[in-house]
This record gives sequence, C-alpha cells and structure tokens, in this order.
Amino acid sequence: MGLRNRTLLTEERCFFVTTTCWHHQPLLFDNNCYKILFDSFAFYNQKYHARLVAYVFMTNYIHFIIVFLEKNHLIEYMRDFKKFTSLKLREYIQLTRPHFLDDIAYAYRTQHFKIWTDRFDDVYLYSRDVCETKIDYMHTNPVRAGMVNCAADYRYSSMAFYNGLRPQSQLLHYRELF
Repeated sequence: MGLRNRTLLTEERCFFVTTTCWHHQPLLFDNNCYKILFDSFAFYNQKYHARLVAYVFMTNYIHFIIVFLEKNHLIEYMRDFKKFTSLKLREYIQLTRPHFLDDIAYAYRTQHFKIWTDRFDDVYLYSRDVCETKIDYMHTNPVRAGMVNCAADYRYSSMAFYNGLRPQSQLLHYRELF
C-alpha cells in the first residue's frame, strides 16, 4: 500500500479519516459490528496514545476524527485497526450471515477474505473551523443516506455526545484541541 504523501504529515496530529468496506458491501450491518469497531478504537487509542474526536459508522464505510496525543502513528494505527477488525468482522459474518462470504471472498497469498479496501483517506485538520465542518459533515451522513430524518436519531455516531445526551469516555471534544 503506497503512502500517498503521508510522509509529509509526520508532525501533524489530528485527522479526518475515511475507510470503506470492500466493494462498498454493507458489511457493518448491526450493533455487534459497530461494537467490534468501537472496542477496537478503544484498544488502538490506548496503544497509540490517541483519542477519537468524532465518528460515524455507516453500513459500508466509517468516518472518524482522531488525534494523536504524542506522536503521529496514523499509518500504523490504520494498519493494525483494519487488520484486527477484518478478522473479527469476518468471524462474525461467518457466524451470522455466511451468504456474505461470497461477497468478500478474495484470493491473494494467504488472504482469503477482504473486509476493507486497501487504502484509507485522511485529511489533516488544522483549525477549529475545518474540524467543525468535518464533524457536521459526518454527523449528517445518515440523514443524507436516508437512514434517519434527524442526525441526532442515529445511534452509531458521536452526535449524542456533542448534543450532551451521552457521555463517551473515548471521545475528546474538539474544543479541547482548537
């Protein structure tokens, strides 16, 4: 996987990240899938000294804002996060929706299934305005997708945290950064 100029952002610490399911398949289909993701964030945030600022989990992709508290480890973080969640999600899919296995079949070297696309997209967040724009964009994704009428009604995002309705120990409010 190429770095796509990521080596130029070694000192930056706050990023808006998007990663997509393989062939845009709806592989994130229930609460257990989202729990796998959220628990994995907790583990890798501790390992890489990072915090989530905001997130939204859709059925075929995720957006999140992450800040590294000490050193930028975005490449390693994403490599480990995607590798681990691929394994756990594939195991869960195999148990609950084995008919999805044909959709994620992939034969390359020792890899037989694929959950995530190889690459991920990231945008360095350099100001409060840019961060607020990205948070608003990600929180309104479920509305634009027709999943809910109001962004606050979507369970799998940080919107409730920002509305003061749900504490999230993993989340760091963006106002503490900018």
